[in-house]
Amino acid sequence: MDPTTKNRIIQFINYKNISKTIFLATTNIKRGFLDKDKLDASVSDQLLAKIIATYPELSLEWLITGKGNMINKQKSSSHSENSEADKPIPLYTLDKISKAKHPGIGPWRSNETVSIPHMPPCDAALYVQADTMYPILKTGDIVLYKRITNLDSLYWGEMYVMDLERPEDENYLTLKYIFKSELGDDYISLHSYNPIYPPLDVLKSRINRIGIVKACIRYNSLL
Repeated sequence: MDPTTKNRIIQFINYKNISKTIFLATTNIKRGFLDKDKLDASVSDQLLAKIIATYPELSLEWLITGKGNMINKQKSSSHSENSEADKPIPLYTLDKISKAKHPGIGPWRSNETVSIPHMPPCDAALYVQADTMYPILKTGDIVLYKRITNLDSLYWGEMYVMDLERPEDENYLTLKYIFKSELGDDYISLHSYNPIYPPLDVLKSRINRIGIVKACIRYNSLL
């Protein structure tokens, strides 16, 4: 059987010595794309564009037809010199100083940076300060996230970090899975991994800022 485009994608992943998870995270392609039962499916132009934009050294002609070389050496060299994939990003902690007392400052502050090998495109990182995702994540762990500005482009079932506005307190930082809400398009449904927290439906308008979690750093022990 002739290799398909997806077979060649897996070949490229093996060449890069990265996991499928990292490939999907860096290209922002949903999980399941490279499942065994879907390898014969075609790849849309939109997804091909995402892949080439993330890995410009990959030959589009080879990816589609299997002809020529997998790697465009000229672009590979240029990409290596200019890549910002592993560039340190700011690592935030949640400050107890309120916005009301210090207008314009906000409750988040950063005096550290973080970088990990083959890091997916991220804008910032944040110390976990909630147990909503316990035992997957616990207080003191780090999540790396990509900011989302268009709430119509949410990926259902993915993990997000959110700064929510609530009447009873000025800022509510939470880490949740997001699903469609039965209350309508103006709402989203927040779900924790920790079973002690029930699902919560909130208005999208109450989201001050939000980011999709791209990677996590888990500390098994601080000793």
